Amino acid sequence: MNKKKQQTFWNAPDKSHGGSHARGKRKTARPIATKRTMLLTLKSSRARGEWSLHRFEKAIEERVNALAKRFRVRVYRSVNVGNHLHLALRASSRREFQNFLRVLTQAIAFLVTGARKGNPIGKFWDALACSRIVEWGRDWVNVKRYMEKNRIEAAGVPRSWVDAWFAKAPAPR
Repeated sequence: MNKKKQQTFWNAPDKSHGGSHARGKRKTARPIATKRTMLLTLKSSRARGEWSLHRFEKAIEERVNALAKRFRVRVYRSVNVGNHLHLALRASSRREFQNFLRVLTQAIAFLVTGARKGNPIGKFWDALACSRIVEWGRDWVNVKRYMEKNRIEAAGVPRSWVDAWFAKAPAPR
């Protein structure tokens, strides 16, 4: 018996927003799930040398935690790679997540560049913050592995070694 799937008239909702692939689409709504984890990536090509995010790792971590508490955002994992940050988090509401994102990006840029009101330095972040809703199960395991790979690469281990090691390592449950 050959059953055909019924075609749906609605498109599946987007689960990601921002980053370089979203240029020209800034007016679309950012998907936010208050009951699921989201992966947030903030990238800056200017974060090198004395502006590297590694130099400010402790201060950035403190700011992330303070702002997460202030805006009721739960941060599960965070990785500072030097030129970008990965945060696995869950927000309690759209408004609080938007405020968290707005204040966090500004606070990190001010911290790293030393810019102040009336003393601008220029654009620090490359694009909109990239966020993606993470599904439970395999998707969450893959996000944890991806973040761990980034953490090891940020410590200076060559990417080829990291890829070889993770290819041999069993997937965590």
